[in-house]
Amino acid sequence: MPCKLLNIVVFTYLVCPTTLYAESVTITDKEQTDLAVTLYTDNLGLIQDTRILPRLKKDDTVVILDVSQQMQTETLNIKNAGTIKEQTLNNSLLSYNALLLHYIGKDVILAHSQPSGQEIQQTVQLLNVEGNTALIDNNGRIESIPLSSDWRLIFPSRPDNMLLKPSLTFRSEGTDHAGTARLSYLTQGLSWQMDYVMTLNEDNTSLAVDGLASLMNNTGASLKDARIRLLAGDVYRDNNPRYRAKTLMMAQALTEDARSPLPETLNDYQLYSLDEPITLHNQQRTQVPLLHEDKVAIKSLQRHQFYINANVDNQTYKVKPESFIRFTNDKQHGLGSPLPAGQARFFSPDNAGELHYVGSAQINQTAAGEQVELSMGKAFEVTITQRQTDFQPAFDGTVAAYELRIRNSAMKPRDVEISSLFSHPWKLISSTLQPTEKTAGMAKWQVSVPGNSESLLTMRVRLIKQ
Repeated sequence: MPCKLLNIVVFTYLVCPTTLYAESVTITDKEQTDLAVTLYTDNLGLIQDTRILPRLKKDDTVVILDVSQQMQTETLNIKNAGTIKEQTLNNSLLSYNALLLHYIGKDVILAHSQPSGQEIQQTVQLLNVEGNTALIDNNGRIESIPLSSDWRLIFPSRPDNMLLKPSLTFRSEGTDHAGTARLSYLTQGLSWQMDYVMTLNEDNTSLAVDGLASLMNNTGASLKDARIRLLAGDVYRDNNPRYRAKTLMMAQALTEDARSPLPETLNDYQLYSLDEPITLHNQQRTQVPLLHEDKVAIKSLQRHQFYINANVDNQTYKVKPESFIRFTNDKQHGLGSPLPAGQARFFSPDNAGELHYVGSAQINQTAAGEQVELSMGKAFEVTITQRQTDFQPAFDGTVAAYELRIRNSAMKPRDVEISSLFSHPWKLISSTLQPTEKTAGMAKWQVSVPGNSESLLTMRVRLIKQ
């Protein structure tokens, strides 16, 4: 039954006891006893926030401050705070644009600075704002005012619904005693990525690998002394709100019991638990070391790929092959841990031992035991001169011959991988080197070129009509 407006306080108490006893309880991050944050690589985070709550009476309004502004409220789960009756994310933050929208159709104070330095103020009605121009009603006249250093708007008061920081409010059936409540929710605005610094040795036979995890917080709230966990892998996300609660439960199941040293395999993902709590302030990017290996054995090579088809080609091509490094992610070669996807940046020493940046490449998600191959751009000291030396029709197709002259201007030997792609079914008639690999549409040769020298690869191929 709705409460009636009565002048006698005693009757008000009898008719509406809940109104008298219901209170507002504000909980800040000072009441926080534990904060666990799991960051994913695609603008997603799981926050599990534990805070001390006093004993709650029925219908007390609990205001939780210092929560993510980008919370996905459909995934919010509040435990140990009584049976929840309603919960609201208050995201109407105080800003200039918000004030302008709120005061359209209302009175504001228009202030104008005079050349003398004196300021004139006048009450007007704000009609609209477009860019830096305000439309006002000044005693029945509609005027346009430039919002600049000489003109400004003064808002009479702050609207009650506009907050300095986002907050979460909820009402419950109450609790029997004080305790700790836990809030779990997914949020946008959190992400992490892997960045690798790879330092080559002088003869390009090994490199030092440093993996840095870059943690980004754009939630609108600071995450203080958080236990940070990083999940590597592509988590499936359905944008339909029906499935977001399921996503939350999946995320909790993946991370809730993770306490072992990094990395830990969870389903098809890798979970990294950082050793010490970290504070992630809003709009902050923090880097923490995640991987270090001093000596990873690598193989440096150059690669050139060309196309063989059933056409005459009288041109001579001079090309620079692509430069690569290749290594196997296992303990034998100095690694053996899963490598999260990320950007690798290469540094190489000069004769004086000073490091120089020489390129970058993207590392894909790489499990232990897999091979990694990273491009470092065009080779500088190796040049390949390629030309077609013969082309003849045959009863079952065509015969084509090619010559590749590989020049190495460096003092050290270079390994060059030559691969050809074929437009037709093919058969190798002759070659100065045997291919190391053959498929239905490709052949591959490994050519070792001594320092300051030249090697020649020739081949004759039959392209068969289909």
